Amino acid sequence: MEQKNAARERLAQLEYRYFKGVSLKEAALLKTEEERRPFVLAQVERLLKEKMYDDDEAPLAEYLADELWFINEGREIAIPYELLLPKWAMEVYTDEENARMALILDISALCHDLDYHYVFDQHEAFGIKGQFWVSNKELVEWLKTTPYEHIAMHTAYILKRHAIHVFRDMNYLAAQDETARIFSDKHNKLIRTPKETEIPPRDYVSCILDELIRIERHWMRGRRLKLDPEVVLLHDEIWGLVPSRFDKDVLEVARQLYDYMNKNVRGRLCRKGYSATQLDELPEEVRRKIADTAEAFVDKVHELRDRYLAKGWLPDQSLEFNYLVAHAERIGGYWDSDEDCAL
Repeated sequence: MEQKNAARERLAQLEYRYFKGVSLKEAALLKTEEERRPFVLAQVERLLKEKMYDDDEAPLAEYLADELWFINEGREIAIPYELLLPKWAMEVYTDEENARMALILDISALCHDLDYHYVFDQHEAFGIKGQFWVSNKELVEWLKTTPYEHIAMHTAYILKRHAIHVFRDMNYLAAQDETARIFSDKHNKLIRTPKETEIPPRDYVSCILDELIRIERHWMRGRRLKLDPEVVLLHDEIWGLVPSRFDKDVLEVARQLYDYMNKNVRGRLCRKGYSATQLDELPEEVRRKIADTAEAFVDKVHELRDRYLAKGWLPDQSLEFNYLVAHAERIGGYWDSDEDCAL
């Protein structure tokens, strides 16, 4: 009896705090995902918009998520009462109460992922199959047209964060930085989190998606031109951004740097058995060879810059120049611990 009372009291508290005036009882009778999904999305949209207190930055969605889920990525239940979960609750809830609790868990789980900006299953949430990426035309169309504008905002921001991680893993420095600093020319504002922005939802979503689509198209154009991915990375590093076209002269510099690094830099900025932080422990002769390789690379950059690029391009210590140095360090072995080293 005590368990039943505790479980029912907890359910009543959740319904009072977050679903006042909402007919969970009727919605819980919906059987299929297609029937339940509009109700779940409508509630998540409401919870993302409404605040617990007038001067509070956090939406109700965050409070609900925190009551039921741990803050970390992944859906790990945080409530102290396992008996609230549907798989155990049959013993303490009626069937109708169990269905209401299951519905609350579904709603709060999506609130958790959206409010804390974790990648989630868009097929489960929206009924959209395919990759969680801007190449998924159905997903892009849904985000730009859905009436659930705040869900779309948070999802677009998750796509932005996800893209930064993808570009980082690709060593696509220009795209990583470009995505991190997406700017709305229309509103003259940097894209920040949905909680921090004053940009209207539709414009916010379009700004993020349009920029990610532009980067994706540029990358795919490189594929169609049969450019080596490393050449595309170098081309964009020389620009210092992801440009709208491939420039002939910049592409020539990128190709020559690619060939040069493969022949003269790959594996030559490290030595087997030593990490980048152990360079001081290397013999003087080896350290000298590493320094000579690095200096020769910089000289090659200067040579190609002066031969092919307009005056003012690739100044030493610029972002673009440092992109190339970081690229050479990666190819040379500083950051590739599994790379075979030539020294």
